[in-house]
Amino acid sequence: MRKTALYSLAFIALGLGSNSLGPTLPALAAQTNAEMKQISNLFIARSFGTLIGSWMIGRFYDRIAGHPLLASSLLAAAAALALVPSAPRLPILFALLAFLGIALASINVGGNALLVMVHGERVTPFISALHCAFGLGGSLAPALVAQFGHRADGLHLTYWLLALAIVPVALLTFFSPSPSLREHRSLGSTAGPPALMIALFAVLAFLHIGAEATAMGWYFSYAIECGMNERAAGYLNWGFWTAFTVGRLATIWMSVRFKTAPLIVVSLSISLLFALGLLVITPAPFVLWLGAIGLGLAVAPVFPNVFGLAERTLGLSGRITGFFLVGSSAGSMFWPWLTGQFFKSHGPQVMALVVALNLFGALATVALLISRPACARAGD
Repeated sequence: MRKTALYSLAFIALGLGSNSLGPTLPALAAQTNAEMKQISNLFIARSFGTLIGSWMIGRFYDRIAGHPLLASSLLAAAAALALVPSAPRLPILFALLAFLGIALASINVGGNALLVMVHGERVTPFISALHCAFGLGGSLAPALVAQFGHRADGLHLTYWLLALAIVPVALLTFFSPSPSLREHRSLGSTAGPPALMIALFAVLAFLHIGAEATAMGWYFSYAIECGMNERAAGYLNWGFWTAFTVGRLATIWMSVRFKTAPLIVVSLSISLLFALGLLVITPAPFVLWLGAIGLGLAVAPVFPNVFGLAERTLGLSGRITGFFLVGSSAGSMFWPWLTGQFFKSHGPQVMALVVALNLFGALATVALLISRPACARAGD
């Protein structure tokens, strides 16, 4: 349990780093004299780094002691965050966000892969706890923005405090012994898991995480465009992340009580209803709060259960975890970027439309997955 607690701390740090961008987009645009269409490319820069990191780093967790690599990644993320508010130009900010993405990818792959090494097929409730910690970290970032956003030095204070919070976690990880490397099982043969199954899980991650990242990254700006002031929008974003964290906490219990595949389908369906509600209902403050809390609660159980289903179906090594997270990285890169391209020209409702389309596609992909016998048995 000590290692699980340690990885949970690392995922609090991951949440801090991952959700620092969305609530600070307007301030970063002002800092670099950029338009929102240009500043949305920061999602591309960070997610491109995350994609490269997921592709390249996952296999190292199968071959070397994981804790020194995880600790180094935490320190790298802290350094990148500390430098962000001092970047005077957009290209420098792009480079910093790409570097941050690589570091965050290593934390994400490492935390998941190391937890699978520790718990094996019993990993689903522990994955839920891990990603509950991610939600907790994510909820702290918009709270800091809301607290310091009105100050002239608010951007610096926010990013420096985020960076400072990560350093002790890195030190604890570095001085903690790594779990033993284990041989990862396949589907009962030496041939390894089928490429089609890996591809379907990657597509599911691409669509689901695309919806999640779009809501996380653009809900703050969406609320402002719908008439909220920045302070209220910051608390609204905090509300989304708090609901997301509560949903992840409830997932620990739900993943033990309910079958995996139906839980994924129900969660995606409820999330889709909330996204459609944002599309068709006038975005009054009550609707914005209901959408933020409802989406946060409903979408939270999906990723841990998809990850647990993938472990039981594929047998997740660091390399396969990396492939899985390449899909999620591509989704978190492409869909928020696409939203930014049309956010001003077509109005803020484009965010809800992108989220809804991604959730619908994710449901269709789940239907394809659970129609396959190996996945259907694993989801029982």
